[in-house]
Amino acid sequence: MKRPSFAVLVASLTLGLSGCLVNVSRVDDPAPAFSKALAEAARVQGTGKPGSLNVLVYDPSDRELVSVSAPLWLVRKAGAIAFDDDSEDQGQQFARLCLLPENLEKAGRGVLVEVDEEGGDHVLVWLR
Repeated sequence: MKRPSFAVLVASLTLGLSGCLVNVSRVDDPAPAFSKALAEAARVQGTGKPGSLNVLVYDPSDRELVSVSAPLWLVRKAGAIAFDDDSEDQGQQFARLCLLPENLEKAGRGVLVEVDEEGGDHVLVWLR
């Protein structure tokens, strides 16, 4: 059985928060959606304190594009993200250490992380 990818972990993290705006669609080419998101992230880069966490994930095996937006107040309310501390998965270690509400607020607006895996999975996390 294949180990969950970083993309799946980030999507699960964000989807787990209630009150989020979630959009799932089937697409053959996710490039336009990622281009639009990157342009928006570049436009707001360094323009002030972030108000929302945004995630765009593409899974080529299902041709699913998942877009999630969660207000930072909700992320703060949810508290620190709980992951298994014994995990050796790098994606979980990154999330456990970096995707804490206080770290997100310090990061400022713009792209937080972009992952483009060999299998075609693509993840973009940005703050707006």
